[in-house]
Amino acid sequence: MQRQYATNVKLPSIIASSLLLFGFLSWVIIETQTSRLSHQRVEEKSHATLSQLAEVIRTPLFSSDIIAVQFTLRNATKDTAIYSASLYDVENTLIAQSSRAQKAPANLEIFKRNILLEDSLAGTLVIAVNSGPIYAAYSNVFFLWALLWLLFSAACTYACYRLTDRISRRLRSLTNRLPGSSDPMIDEILELETRLQPLLSNSRELDNHSNGGYYCSVVTGTIKNRKSLNKQLNHENLELLFEHIDLCVDRTIELYGGQRLEGSNGGICFSIRSTQCSKQHILVCLMAMYSLQQLLERLSVKLGIELAINWTLCSDNISSLPTFRYHESISTLKAASLLLSNRIDSSIIALSIVEYDIDQLSSIARFSKLEEHSFVFQGFPEQRQVLLEKQISHLASICL
Repeated sequence: MQRQYATNVKLPSIIASSLLLFGFLSWVIIETQTSRLSHQRVEEKSHATLSQLAEVIRTPLFSSDIIAVQFTLRNATKDTAIYSASLYDVENTLIAQSSRAQKAPANLEIFKRNILLEDSLAGTLVIAVNSGPIYAAYSNVFFLWALLWLLFSAACTYACYRLTDRISRRLRSLTNRLPGSSDPMIDEILELETRLQPLLSNSRELDNHSNGGYYCSVVTGTIKNRKSLNKQLNHENLELLFEHIDLCVDRTIELYGGQRLEGSNGGICFSIRSTQCSKQHILVCLMAMYSLQQLLERLSVKLGIELAINWTLCSDNISSLPTFRYHESISTLKAASLLLSNRIDSSIIALSIVEYDIDQLSSIARFSKLEEHSFVFQGFPEQRQVLLEKQISHLASICL
């Protein structure tokens, strides 16, 4: 089984590991380069010193002026990088030598050069170069880089931890809101995927059904006395009235599985959909309309404000894709429902439907004919009316 880690542990660990790998590779490269450059610097120093000594010492060596040779070697050792300088004859016998008085350092490198006079060997120059300070100067570059890398790595790791800790807390908060097991979670992303999977599967199944189209009914509640309400009530009371209406609408359509739509001219609008046209679907829409009508009438009595509202329903098969076609179909149904509401008085529930005639609809409720394919709701059978009264009383206890 793969071991799981929390997000605020996993990501900082990955960042820290990456920085360690970067530090190691950089250390190898910088160490190689500084070593090469320091060796090159020592060699350049030694070659420059030997070339200068060879030019200066050639004349006194030819004239056997040992004092001048000694003086030249002493001047060479005044350079802190040159520990000693010696001159040997052709038989490798020491002629003159100059060295610093201090104790011989550990990092001494010996360099030699032959002195030629008229194409014949006249002697050999030998210098001892103290390479320690040169190597130390290049080593300081490495230690400075190491310090900067350490500070940068610590800052990046800490910043990553703080950021991922905030993300982790938000993921846990989001995951806890989703349905699923309440066991302690380790990997928040894996747990979120696990809880979302059933929801995504249901969504895909619904989309598969919806891609071929579904049957949608748009319900519109038109407030016929909206202008008189604007005159009778001040702004604060009007806002309070519509807050109560919104609460009643939201709780009712939640009960019947509807979806709130934007109404026109302060009206009420929502939709209810199903996979296909059926009498059961029409019945659910009628129950939602009747429940809202009765609920708002009780609200009107409680507030002492007259609400003259009629209710209309228009239905059609619509497609969810493409999106613009869906919105176009919804707008068409809303417009048709609004036109129907303009032809009826307040407190009337009317529906426009082409799939069923009045005889077929009589099995779910009583209707009278308004015009072709349009009917006025008269009432439910007694048993269904009793059931609806209980639901309306329940809604009233919540909303009023």
